Amino acid sequence: MAQAKGKVMLSLMLTAALLGGPAAVPAVEKGGGSLDALKQYVLDLKKSPESVELREKIIKYSQTLKQKPPVPEEFERHMARGSAFLKIEDDAAGFKKAVDEFQTAVAFAPWVAEGYANLATAQEKAGMFAEAIQNLNFALLADPYAKNARETRNHIYELEVYAEDAKQALKTSPSVPLVPPPPPTPVKVAPPAKKPQAAAAPEKKTNPRAFIGSWFYKDTAPRGGEVTTQAFIINMGSDGKLVASAPRRSTGATGTVTVFELADDTIRIQVSWKLATIPSYWKTEDYELTLSGDETKLRGSYRIKSSGKGEYAEDKILFKQ
Repeated sequence: MAQAKGKVMLSLMLTAALLGGPAAVPAVEKGGGSLDALKQYVLDLKKSPESVELREKIIKYSQTLKQKPPVPEEFERHMARGSAFLKIEDDAAGFKKAVDEFQTAVAFAPWVAEGYANLATAQEKAGMFAEAIQNLNFALLADPYAKNARETRNHIYELEVYAEDAKQALKTSPSVPLVPPPPPTPVKVAPPAKKPQAAAAPEKKTNPRAFIGSWFYKDTAPRGGEVTTQAFIINMGSDGKLVASAPRRSTGATGTVTVFELADDTIRIQVSWKLATIPSYWKTEDYELTLSGDETKLRGSYRIKSSGKGEYAEDKILFKQ
């Protein structure tokens, strides 16, 4: 153990040399950061490696620099060593060797998202689900516009269940707001020529029977690929009123429809989920949807909350099967 700590200390000293400059940091001028200040923050993190606030500060500070900070060669070395251990080891003790290597790599460049992502992968394989969740959140903070950001968030929610099943308390994580994709550049279109106003068409009323059926949506699986997920089922009751019910899920979760509201062509459905094996677990899925003109699809918002404090919202398109 002492030898391992000595290696980490030596590695961190090399980081200081690679980043350049003395340990003392001058005051940072307004409107920009400096590599000297970043280097000092990295050295401070060495003294308090469990500090979520300081790690979050380093990530955000690095994003204020006009140029990306250089990544030390030792970061690349320990990343490669960690990847090698993931390939050759096949048990929890072996995977913890990969965890040690990736933790050393992250100590050199705590602003790089890839380091946290690889560390989380090794921790998940080693059964350290709570730690993996924390580092995936750091990866999202370091690269909020990553192509796999949606998949990463979904995998965090999946790991919450594993952590709860293993009775692991979640670690403090940085605040990672949902980052919508950049809006498209608006295109100016000339207004159409005015036409004589026609008589208003009679208001069309939606037949409630159009909502009857099993509704599904397409989603991205946590490990890639596309999956079809059943959202809910709507039937006609003996009294002629629509009734919504929750589908069965392969995870063993039991769902209950707690809200069902219908107003012409729009519906709101909330499904609450529980796990018999984990009494403390809960999750809610909230749909606010509008029926398409051809009555074959439902479009609108989808919100999800869970006991692990996970919460996000996105648009969905549902279809019947």
